[in-house]
Amino acid sequence: MKEKIQKYRLSIQILCLVLTITSFLVNSEVATLVFLGLALLSGVFYCGWICPFGFIQEIFGKIGSLLGIKKRKMPMLIHKILVFIRYIILGLVLIIASDSIFNIMAFDPRANFLRLLSFNMITIGAIIVISFFSIVSLFYERPFCNYFCYQGARYGLFSIFRPLTIKRNESICVICKKCDNICPMNIEVSKCGNLRSPQCINCFKCITNCPAEGALSYGKMVITKNEKKKYFGTLTATVSILIIAFIVHSVFIEPKSQETATNQQIETETVPSNSDESEVITEEDTKNIGDAAGIADGVYTGKGDGFKDIIIVQITVKNEQIIAVEVTEQNDDRKWFNRAYGIIPDTIIDKQSTEVDAVSGASFSSKGIIDGVKDALNNADKK
Repeated sequence: MKEKIQKYRLSIQILCLVLTITSFLVNSEVATLVFLGLALLSGVFYCGWICPFGFIQEIFGKIGSLLGIKKRKMPMLIHKILVFIRYIILGLVLIIASDSIFNIMAFDPRANFLRLLSFNMITIGAIIVISFFSIVSLFYERPFCNYFCYQGARYGLFSIFRPLTIKRNESICVICKKCDNICPMNIEVSKCGNLRSPQCINCFKCITNCPAEGALSYGKMVITKNEKKKYFGTLTATVSILIIAFIVHSVFIEPKSQETATNQQIETETVPSNSDESEVITEEDTKNIGDAAGIADGVYTGKGDGFKDIIIVQITVKNEQIIAVEVTEQNDDRKWFNRAYGIIPDTIIDKQSTEVDAVSGASFSSKGIIDGVKDALNNADKK
């Protein structure tokens, strides 16, 4: 049975690549909840079985082997330091949420590869980053997954307390360390009882390459007294980090964001609302004022690039004024998207212009909405 695991995994990886191209796995919030639930119960299957960019790194790794390129292992001391990078990135994205962080994350090869599979435009810089990690994969196993993928870090943290995991039977294990050598995430499996590392992606290569039958298996973990101490120690540390993160965000970050939003709303309130066009601008004036000047009454649709995917925007024009801006489809993180969506449409309507400032901490979603309105205006019927 264990000899067939990698064949099953390859089949699922190919299937998930096809599903991603059809946008099923990219756009489905249900799929994301399933992945998180799986991580909480049984470890990270998304990275090892589903993620298209993880699959691409594996393909390049196999190409490297066919070309005779010897796989290198990051020295364990350096690996243990570098491995924290992806958790630091996750913390910066979740806690700080500054524009500089999202400017950096615009080059995230995993997110951009998903966009590429959905036939959406990506920047030249993003293509270079995708190519870079693909080439590095010829020499090192899954370099991006190991050190830079904050999505994998999130799933990994969810998996720390999973009841189902890879187990090592010490009485059967021959300490050949083949499991250590084959692990793409550089985990020292031969030193584990219950493998609970947040780096584990459940690829099961350790199990399929183990020469001692029964030494490695997957199932319900059996916790010893010493492991119980480590387990509850890890639980305490995780809960403490979550509490600190919540306090930092609630006390320092969120008030600042709300203050920024309030200031922007105060600025826009100096311009009267256009919900009743006849009270604001006369019909003669509208012909020369606003981005909708010369556009026939109607509802128009446009597209703009968000952080993760295309944002579809629908605008309503009446008496040559924009009276409604609605996003009908988007796949950005809801927390950041809502920050932009709560301000940008009203600001565009109030100013009758797409020349508005992006919302701090949600610049990509802001730009996607603004560009969507511009595209809708370009697609509109002219009088």
